Amino acid sequence: MCKFLVLAFLSLFLCVYVTAQVKDSLPPEEDFSQYANVEDAGESSGKKYCTSKVIGLSPNKLISIGYDFQASNVLNHAAITSLYQPEEMKIRSNSGLRLQANFPVISNSKWLLNLGVSYLENNYSVENKTFINPVLNTLKNNGLRSAGVNSTLFKPFDEKKFILLQSSFDWNGDYGLSLPQNNQLRISAAAIYGIKKHERLIYGFGIARSYRPGEQNYIPVWLYNYTFRNQKMGFEVLLPARGHFRYSLNSRNILLAGFELEGNSYRLNKMVNQNPVFPYRNVQLQRSEIRLRLIYEFSVYKFVWLSIQGGYRINYRYNLDQSEFFRGFFGDQQYLAENKLSNPLYFQISLNLVSP
Repeated sequence: MCKFLVLAFLSLFLCVYVTAQVKDSLPPEEDFSQYANVEDAGESSGKKYCTSKVIGLSPNKLISIGYDFQASNVLNHAAITSLYQPEEMKIRSNSGLRLQANFPVISNSKWLLNLGVSYLENNYSVENKTFINPVLNTLKNNGLRSAGVNSTLFKPFDEKKFILLQSSFDWNGDYGLSLPQNNQLRISAAAIYGIKKHERLIYGFGIARSYRPGEQNYIPVWLYNYTFRNQKMGFEVLLPARGHFRYSLNSRNILLAGFELEGNSYRLNKMVNQNPVFPYRNVQLQRSEIRLRLIYEFSVYKFVWLSIQGGYRINYRYNLDQSEFFRGFFGDQQYLAENKLSNPLYFQISLNLVSP
């Protein structure tokens, strides 16, 4: 499998090299934005409003169908009281589908509203056949799933100032092919106050209720999208969730290098229901990881783009909690189990329909 990853990386860099040698005979750089087809409803009233557009941003994905693969790694699960001793799970690979759809439902100069749906799965292919620890068994048999709906509202106040509101409702757990339950719902939200300095720079500050660290937390956020004057390079940043340096090879080929913090809290209902003697009935698996990555995105045909990314996954948190509660940065409550997960290479590919 390592040979497959090496081959994937070589193919990625070969595509980048060949594309860079070709003279850009395509039309000038398109002005992609998070929202499409904005009506200029403010002109008739004489008042102008800023938009969320920044020249040169990577294209916004309306529909995305992807596949995620992580190479072999090892999970060392800590003891759970005196009932379950430490146990090791050798993972051949992690893999799963990633589906997302995101569409503008209100799009004018005063209100920009996007609604979307998402589905992510993380399946475990393991060497061990059975485990004493039921948590490892449910990971092997059911994996982890996340299905949800989300919204993004961009509200400008004038030509420079705006507020950005985001929310998501995700059902996370080990429900496998079954329907999730209401107690597996996790709600995230963010509010950002921002300024559009000019057509190449937009920035803002705010606060978010997020599960990206693996457990519920309230964290400050920083938005910064900037394109240099040459329109070839720029930054796409939403800290602490992600940050990338962008380089446009031409109007149809974009290279990004950076990181993403990915994670959530999963309620293990199926594990608990299948093990009535397990002493805890509200078990939460807190998964969080940092992905250092290189991304190559290019147009296959008009608004159909292919995205190829590869990099290194660094485990941040993979702990077990006996209930869902707010610990924050300074809470000293003990975890039910503090586990260790090794760091593998990973690869992801997706086919995307982007906004014009």
